Amino acid sequence: MTEGKTLGLIAGNGMMPVEIIRHCNKNNIPVFAIGLETFANEEQLSEAPHIFAKIGEAGKMMKALREHNVHDIVLAGGIKRPSFKELIPDWEGIKIVAKLAMKSMSDDNLFRAVMDEIENRGFKVVGIEEVVPEMLFQEGVYGKVKPGKEDMSDIERGWTVAKAIGAVDVGQAVVVQEGLVLAMEAIEGTDMVLSRAAQLRKPGKAPVMVKVLKPGQDMRVDLPAIGLQTMELFVKYGIGGIAVEAGGILLIEKDAVIKKADEHGIFIIGLKK
Repeated sequence: MTEGKTLGLIAGNGMMPVEIIRHCNKNNIPVFAIGLETFANEEQLSEAPHIFAKIGEAGKMMKALREHNVHDIVLAGGIKRPSFKELIPDWEGIKIVAKLAMKSMSDDNLFRAVMDEIENRGFKVVGIEEVVPEMLFQEGVYGKVKPGKEDMSDIERGWTVAKAIGAVDVGQAVVVQEGLVLAMEAIEGTDMVLSRAAQLRKPGKAPVMVKVLKPGQDMRVDLPAIGLQTMELFVKYGIGGIAVEAGGILLIEKDAVIKKADEHGIFIIGLKK
């Protein structure tokens, strides 16, 4: 973090921007947020000075960040890749879009290119772990429920598969039951992945989810996360637990997540391999 400067937060949906703002306020870190329209909302950003901007309004964003003495920028919260029709860029945004040639880029390359363009304009993009390091999963079991021997076998299988699909930029999570891969994450999101797994599961032992970093993951953006919504989906679809890669996956609303998991007999474990 750059001393004497305000932290800039570019916010999508979900609780992650809220957690970052609360952390900054608690630790007397000045923060200014830009909520991306259709993704972020007023309630999320209410505890920090903020504006809203369309995802293509790069000029508006850069101007506001400079006016608020921002140097370091953190990107947090979910967004979906826009179509050109939805983008409606301003002049600065048009220059960036033209340079990026969005249609031919994978999501990873697009994110990296966007961050390069931000930094070319005098800012520095920092990872969430630099701002709120305690949000990263550590090694060990969270809560009262521990994975059993069969769970650990499924975790091993899921880890191998998740790393394989991550290497080709498909997804970062899989659901496994008794060695069988029930569902793999792609573009559809966690809810659809778990719904598909629930339809395909066999009687008996509950399936488990494994969530890992992509090989070569850029820690500044698009880190996988689990939160209370994840636990509610686990309860809904009968998932027995989750194993995540420690040091790279984010845990949002930690106390509420652990409480929900304990109430429903769901294990949560951070692993290093």
